Formats: sequence, structure tokens, C-alpha cells
Amino acid sequence: MFNTKKTALGFVIAAACAAPVQASGVQAFLDSLRDFESGINPALADFYLENLDNPVYTYAQVTEPGRLVRDCSTGEMISEPTTISDFFKKLGIDGIYNPDTPNDPAMFREMQYNSMNAWGFIGYQLGEALLIDSGYYSPTTAVVDGVEYDSFYMFVPDSTWIGCKTEALAEIEGSGGNKVYVTDNNLWEGTFVGKNGVNSLADLRLPEKQELVIRDAMHFNYKVLTKLLSDANMTWEQALNKSWPGEDDNGRPIEVKATMSGLLAAAHLRGAWGTGALLTKDQITCDELGTCITKYVYKFGGFDTIFDVPGDSTTHGSPYPEVLTAGWGNDTVITGGGSDKLMLNEQQGSTTTVVDFTVGDDLVVLSGWNAADPLANLVVAETGEGAELQFAGQRVVLNGVSASSVQANPADVIVKSNIYPLAWRGKSVVDNFDPNIDKIEGTSGIGFKHLKAYQTENSVIIGPQAQDGGIYAYYELTGLTLADLRPDMFVNVTGSFDRLGFIVPLNHINWGWNMELVVGSFDVSKTVLTVPSNNPVPFASLQLVQQGADTVISLVEPYAKGDKKKIILKNTEVGSLSANNFAGFTGDFSEVTVDNPVFFDITVTVDGLGGSVSPTPDANGVIKGKGGTDFTINFTADQGYAVKAVIVDGQVQPASGSYTFTALSGAHTVSVSFEKSDNPTPSCPANWDPDTVYTGGEEVLYQQNIYRAQWWNKNVTPGGQWGPWDLIGPCE
Repeated sequence: MFNTKKTALGFVIAAACAAPVQASGVQAFLDSLRDFESGINPALADFYLENLDNPVYTYAQVTEPGRLVRDCSTGEMISEPTTISDFFKKLGIDGIYNPDTPNDPAMFREMQYNSMNAWGFIGYQLGEALLIDSGYYSPTTAVVDGVEYDSFYMFVPDSTWIGCKTEALAEIEGSGGNKVYVTDNNLWEGTFVGKNGVNSLADLRLPEKQELVIRDAMHFNYKVLTKLLSDANMTWEQALNKSWPGEDDNGRPIEVKATMSGLLAAAHLRGAWGTGALLTKDQITCDELGTCITKYVYKFGGFDTIFDVPGDSTTHGSPYPEVLTAGWGNDTVITGGGSDKLMLNEQQGSTTTVVDFTVGDDLVVLSGWNAADPLANLVVAETGEGAELQFAGQRVVLNGVSASSVQANPADVIVKSNIYPLAWRGKSVVDNFDPNIDKIEGTSGIGFKHLKAYQTENSVIIGPQAQDGGIYAYYELTGLTLADLRPDMFVNVTGSFDRLGFIVPLNHINWGWNMELVVGSFDVSKTVLTVPSNNPVPFASLQLVQQGADTVISLVEPYAKGDKKKIILKNTEVGSLSANNFAGFTGDFSEVTVDNPVFFDITVTVDGLGGSVSPTPDANGVIKGKGGTDFTINFTADQGYAVKAVIVDGQVQPASGSYTFTALSGAHTVSVSFEKSDNPTPSCPANWDPDTVYTGGEEVLYQQNIYRAQWWNKNVTPGGQWGPWDLIGPCE
């Protein structure tokens, strides 16, 4: 973080901190913050040009941008006189600055977003910890004394680095004792997870990406601050009435008043927990350069933001997509463009006016309301200003929007969002969970790395994993699959979404006596079957059998003792499973009984035209049949044809639609021929039904095409490169 006055560490920076100004829009706030945080202020263009070779700054020594040099005896940074040219070089932006166009706004904008300070913070001074919290980044890990810790930079006392140390164990503030292996700089050795298209450090430097990141960071800090205030029995109204003594840039005493923009800036400087301590305990802390939290509260106070404040106020967005809040009073909302969500707070009698709402692009969301069904009696009326929505004792006025455009489909304009907090309270079934609107809310600093999910035949289970490996408090989201899970479904869950684990917990709830557990999606690369650590299961008790496309896991005697429970892993090959897919099991994975079926070649010939066989033979005309099972080959005549002759191993068989090998025990040959028929078979089978069980050879109609099942399946949509369905052709 940069400071533009003489700081406690003696940095001499040329510009003075200006007094707070009233300004409109969150972008004006962020532009001001970026001018300061990046260390590059376009207002200083002439100063930069005049002092390219003059040591007007005192700045940290670095070996390269983002690599601070410290005094090994104290752990403190080593500073030195620095020219503007050297300053730009230390920030890694000397190749962007052009002294021939010293006032180019586009140049300064690029310099700001690419600036990397001595600690490895980028642009808005975004660091690893903040990107982890806002879901963009997964840290690397380090093993210390046999324990694995996340490893990334966060602020710790300089004394931590005495003796030229560059890494150490440290506790995360506000985490309840969680530790990380902290590094002395942001090393950026972790993984960007792709949220909002941020896949690399280069992406993070792009203005359009960095603007989205800073907004998510503000939302994270706001949510944490709200929780900290609630824990201290303090309201936002009380927080925004706080003030602290301070000094202006000339050393004169001033009163620093809390505002939403000032507190958001303070949270960016010292984290949400440091800002919470300021509000609840009046603790004034400072950053690595000695910049104190009240400096930010003062300097960046008085801007409109995207967050509501108690009383009548203005919420002001920008052309970027925003999530705004309003409703604690008679509020005005300016979305500013983009696709926006307005999270409306619940307050009887309030009127919220949105001046630039776009139907089909923007959305009003009632999130976390106490009213059970606030939209049950929604009334939409035409007014002189636009459409007025009346519901649950509140009003929303959409300026310039016609009532008829709202009435055409109210759900395109206003919806209720349900919030489901994660808590240790057993199983909760949720029907009709909407991943686009509804939220799962974390509590007590829970992170994605603590959450586990798995897919059953008809739902997704998600909840925190207990120390013994089980999931005992969870939500069952009916009708969803793992593919429906997405980062914005979760609020107050820290870390990056890619750290969400996939397990199948096996316990008395879902794997009791004679129970059958169907796992609808099992990714062998990252899904683990777990049993409680206090009730281990020996590998020797397991039997794995391939049944069609599925793996069936059951118990063998004498371990089973009559218990016929089993697990069906859909579309999973037995041979793809390993010890990595099992946790809490004892012994060696090699002790598992594996039924590796023998397959025999059935060579099939279709003599002439008029029909086909299934399962579909390979390029050599061979069908693989599982030994020891009854195996059926189906003969399907084309429109206007019928089966003429079936010959098996040289022997003529009755002309029928199929032939079954009983307890298949060897290779065979099959020949079939078709002839024109006066009684043609129907050209189109019945429509595919997701609730119907299909077996090999059965045909369905889906999207005007005929598909034939290769094996048993249910609720598997025809089509795609893989799966149980063969495309026969269009229905005529």
C-alpha cells in the first residue's frame, strides 16, 4: 500500500492527501482508491516528467518488482532514495511509461492496473489473501511437521522475518486459530481458478478483470463486517455514527467520521477484521508502510457506493455488472449500466426508486427476508415516473419502465432469494433450489476446503465435513446435479470454489443394513468414498463388480453377515478405481475382491440391406458379450422390412427380433438378413421418458431422432459422444 505523505517510516512522497470530497458513483470511489493504491496518480504527470532522474522518493529496495529486500537483523524493509524512473522500474511499469506522451490517460490507466509494489500487491493492491477470500485463487501448500498448511502472503510483524527468514507459521486473524505458512511477499505461486475469466496473473492485470475482482473483494469485506458488527451487538447505523480523532495532512487535529466508502477503503487496507476492530473496539492499526486505518476512513469518505446505509441514501453503480443493495429508507438507485442485481433490504414503509432499470437485464432480489412469501400479493401499477411495485409493505419504483412490461413476466423483474445457512443440525431437504438466485450461506469462517458434495440418483448433497470424514449436517438439493453447483451459489464461504471436495460419506444414514446407495456422478480423479474413522471398513470386505457401465460395490462373507447393502457408481469402470478413492478403509486396496468379467467375441454379419443389430458391432463386426450372463442381440428392421433369417454358429434359428445366449461361455457367430414386408414396423418409437428404465435394445424417440439403448439406464439423456445410447437415425 502506498502513502503520499511522509509516513512513520520516513517515506517522502511528493503529493499530499486531499480532504474527503463528495462524489457520485462507486467508480469515482474506486478511481480515487486506485490513484492512491497503485502508486500512480495521473494528476502527478508533470511531477513525474520533471523528476525522472531526481531521487524525490524514498522507496523500498527490491530485487525485482514484488520482491522486497529486508534487513535480516530487524526483518524490516530497506529503503533508499529513488528517482521516478527507478520507481517505475521497481513497480514493473517502466516499459509502459512514455515520456513523449506524459499526459496520456490510457497510459496511466495501464500503468495503474499493472503496478506491482514491493510486497507483490498488484493494481488496486490486490494480494493473494484477498483473492483467496473472494474466490479467485487457490494457494499453494506446504507441509510442516507432517501437517499441510495453505501458503500465501499476509501481514505479520516485521520481527517474523529476523534472520532473513522468508516463511513462517502464522495465525489468520479472525479465523479462530487457523494457521497458514505465510511468505514474506505475495509470490503468486498458487492457482487462479478462472472466476470471471481470471485464469492467470496476466488476466488479473487487465482493467476489465481487475474491476470485477475489486467489487467481489468489497462484497466479501462488507459481509464479514456485517457479521462482526452483529457479533458485537452493533448495527450499521451505530457503526456509521462512529468517529475517531486524527490529523489532516498539515498535522492539524480533525475528527475522522465513519462513512461506508471510508470503511470499505479501510477494509482494503487492513482487512475486514482490522476494520471490525476499529468499529467495535476503536483499535487503530497500520499497514506495512505505517499508513493507519483512520487515514483511509478519512481520505476516502463521502463517496456513494453500491452498498445501502440506514436512512434515505443513494446507491450508485457503474457500467460494470454490479450487485447493489438498497431499501433501508427511501433510497435512490443508479445502476450505471451493465447487468445488475439489486438486493433489496426489508423495511416496512420504504420506497426504493431505480432510475435506470432495464427489464430482462437487471433484477430486484429479496434476499433473506423474514416475510415468508413477500411477493404473494405483488401489485404492479402505472405511475407518472414508471412502474410501481407494491409488496409486503414496501414499494419499488422503476423509472421509465412500463407496468405492462413488468406484468408480462414479473419473475424477470423481481424474485425472492432463499438463504440456507450451513449449521450442525442434521439433514435438510430443499426442493426447487434455484442456483441462479438461492444461496447457501457459510458460518463461522467456513471455507470451500471444509465443504464436501456428492451426487445421488436424484439430488446433490452438500455440507461441512466432520473430523471423522463424514457429512452429518447437510442440505439435500433435489433435482440438481454436481454440474449445477457454481461459486455464486455460496455466500460467506471463504477461499476458491475449486477447493470444494467431492466425497461419498458412507454411514448409517445412507448405507445402512441392506440399503442401496446410487451415486449419480463419480469423478474418479477427485471423488472419495469415506467411512467414519471410528468405524473403519476393511478393504478385504469389499467386492467390486462391473455391471454394464456401472461399478457395484458390496460386502463379501464373512464380513457381510447377511447384509446385502451396496453402492452403485454410475458410469464408472471398475479398473479406474484405486486406493485414492477410499478413505477410512483399513488394510490394502489389493485385498478387494474384484470381479473382472470375461468378455467373448460375437461376430455379427448383416446380409444385405433392410435393418441393423444392437448392441452396435465394432469396425470388425464384433460385439463384446460378458461371460456368465444372458446376452441378447437385437435385430431391428428398417421401415418396410422384416427379419428374414437368423443363423447362429451355422444353425438356422427362428426369424425373430432378437436372440439370447444363455450364460454366455464362448465366442459365436451370428448372421441376420431382412426382406421387404407388407406389415412394416412402425417408423417411430415412443418418446424418451427420463423416469422409465430402459434395457439393451430398446429404442426411443428424442429430438426427432431414434436412439437404441446399449445397456440398462434411467434418466440418461440420449445424445452425446459417450453413454448408453446409440444414434440410429432420424425418425421418418
